[in-house]
Amino acid sequence: MTRLVVLAFLLAVASRPCLGITLYVASDGNDSWSGALAKPNAAKTDGPVATLVGARNAVRKLKAAGGLKEPVRVMIRGGMYELKEPFVLEPQDSGTAEC
Repeated sequence: MTRLVVLAFLLAVASRPCLGITLYVASDGNDSWSGALAKPNAAKTDGPVATLVGARNAVRKLKAAGGLKEPVRVMIRGGMYELKEPFVLEPQDSGTAEC
């Protein structure tokens, strides 16, 4: 019975997809924040970034700090996002062959 429980646990862990890093963009965000939180914290010292440019730059910082060893997902929360200039992605913003 113990082996069956251990086997079931291992199968569950092995079949779970790797979620990687999630960054959030929200209209109440701030591009100086990490983007790691979906909503601003109570002290308003960290939360989502405010723009796609902020998210792109956060991913670039993660890559520059030692490369990304896991996928990055950018979640854009509901709201209106006005672009003052075109949003540009460059070759350095590309994913991997697995993407």
